Amino acid sequence: MNIHRYLRKCLYIGMLGFCSQAAVFTVAVTPAYAAEKAEKVSPKVGKPLKKARELMEAKKWKEALAQTREVAAIPNKTPAEEAIVNEMLAYCMMNLNDHAGAVAVYEKMLAANQFKPEETPKRLLTISQLHLSAKNYPKSIHFAELYLQKNNGDLEVMRQLAETYYLNNDFARAETTTKSLLKTAQQKRVAAKEEWLKLLLSAQYKQDKRPEIIVTLEQLLKQYPSDQYWSNMFTYASDSSFSDRQIMIYLRLLHDRGLMDTNEYIEMAELALAVNNPGVAAAYLDEGFAKGKLGAGAQKDRETKLRNLAKQQSAEDLKTLPSLEKEAAGKPTGEALVKIGEAYLGHGQYQNAITTLSKGLQKGGIKNQDDVNINIGIAYLALNKKDDAIKAFNAVPATSKLALMSRLWAIHAGTVKNPA
Repeated sequence: MNIHRYLRKCLYIGMLGFCSQAAVFTVAVTPAYAAEKAEKVSPKVGKPLKKARELMEAKKWKEALAQTREVAAIPNKTPAEEAIVNEMLAYCMMNLNDHAGAVAVYEKMLAANQFKPEETPKRLLTISQLHLSAKNYPKSIHFAELYLQKNNGDLEVMRQLAETYYLNNDFARAETTTKSLLKTAQQKRVAAKEEWLKLLLSAQYKQDKRPEIIVTLEQLLKQYPSDQYWSNMFTYASDSSFSDRQIMIYLRLLHDRGLMDTNEYIEMAELALAVNNPGVAAAYLDEGFAKGKLGAGAQKDRETKLRNLAKQQSAEDLKTLPSLEKEAAGKPTGEALVKIGEAYLGHGQYQNAITTLSKGLQKGGIKNQDDVNINIGIAYLALNKKDDAIKAFNAVPATSKLALMSRLWAIHAGTVKNPA
């Protein structure tokens, strides 16, 4: 397999990057709420506080903040008065985009137990999000965790927490928290969002957890199929122990997803000729020339010679296939029939391929049954018999080295559009 395919690995996952998109929910006390509370204050506080409220209602935030600070300086206020003044201070600061000042006030109020029990979770969330907007990730994490202790199962805050772990370079906890988010969402019958899966994928990539990356990519391909996810999955789909025929199965899928490049057209042709399947070589080289991927660059002469050779061998192969099939039927094992079936597949004779490959399996003595089942599935898919194709792909056991390849073919079969 050409190494250039593997060099693409970082182009998607490694550059996912997650910038915080968490909104800061301004749940600070409103002026109306402050007015309601102001009825409980003493005259020495109530009069200047009323003036501060009027300035707030007029949206004169700087003046309101200055007036509220004057009220804050009044000595011997009751705990209730302190709470009201602090809420108004924080509210003014929020409206002046002084998030650092607002969060300092809220933390002071939390330490002094100035929030009503029913208000505390909202305040914890606001504090967490203010710290997140300031990129103070450890504090944002701390208060988000406190919030979730009181509101377990809040999907949006779980997402925020997982993302903040990621931004804080704690990729293991980012992964664990995102998995908890996905599990909670499943329990609530909420579909996993693409952004959640992308966050999980990036956290796993940062830890170089190949098996977990593959699982997450499979989920993305099932729910949010895209060329980006397919391209990334192809960096994991091949195996250094694959035979030439198995690499061809890989390249067929790459081709069917529209992601085959010039070098891979040539690679497919050379592999096909090496395993005596010139039909595949001729078909892929013809397509490469038709699409302008071949025959126009510095390798034009070499590619043209290869194409002519493939076309000549393909024509000769087609003439001999019927007699070779009869000969193969008399062999003690099904290996010869399987090779004939692969040749039919290469020539685009899909029903003949299915029949011959199936006969080979029935006869037995096949070294690589998983290859055969996948090729049967490919032939069924070419005939637009998706259910039969998926059944053939699913016949490959989970212990096979082609297990991932068979699952990817099944995903492809489930997402490919019917021909017009």
